[in-house]
Amino acid sequence: MKKLNILLIASCFLISCNSTSNTPDPDPTSGDITGSVLLFDEGIANQSPSGMKVTVENLTPEKSAITDNSGKFSIPDVPFGTYALVYEKTGFGVFKKTGIEHTSAATPITDIPSLGQLSTTSVTELSATPSGKTIQTSVTTSPPGNNANRRYVRFFFGDTPDVSSTKYKAFSPIYVVQDAPYTRVFTEAELNQFGITVTGTIHIRAYGESFFSNSYVDPQTQKTIFPNLNPTTVGAVSVSF
Repeated sequence: MKKLNILLIASCFLISCNSTSNTPDPDPTSGDITGSVLLFDEGIANQSPSGMKVTVENLTPEKSAITDNSGKFSIPDVPFGTYALVYEKTGFGVFKKTGIEHTSAATPITDIPSLGQLSTTSVTELSATPSGKTIQTSVTTSPPGNNANRRYVRFFFGDTPDVSSTKYKAFSPIYVVQDAPYTRVFTEAELNQFGITVTGTIHIRAYGESFFSNSYVDPQTQKTIFPNLNPTTVGAVSVSF
């Protein structure tokens, strides 16, 4: 009888252990977000990719990581959801990568951003002259651009004199400045491509820019943000047709 009781107890223990071991783990609700960055000066010279803080926006408590010497980062235990990552480092314009769908134990960011330092190029003079349906602009920068010291500028276009890098109707690509002053002719076809109709009065403003602009689209306003622009510039100029 005693042996039977021992066998019954042992059987129950084994069944209990097997039952426990076969119980599936609960579904995970969080995981890691990983990625890397490439960093540059305001031109195209590589900079150390270490020391950039990458933060999951709007999470409490904060979830963030610092890039290592290879530019890699890993943010652990981030709850599943759709997020924006904020990239920050002293001397660099703040960049955001939006619309990240985080739904698994490991979410790699495969699109590696190339991020540049803030522009040190200021615009000291700007003029614009209409000719037919084209606009010829002239920009003087400080420091001046040349073959050995390239500078970069970007133009903004609007319907009102207060056009700026945050209040604009259209913007140009980045242009390389190697002359003092730098001249740029905008054709009607180019302006149309930007979304500008060559009629009435067009207001133009220019800013010093970096080769890697760290630009991104704000998901709320759908406006492009330009974090690396140098705010030191002159007022807008206008041309009438």
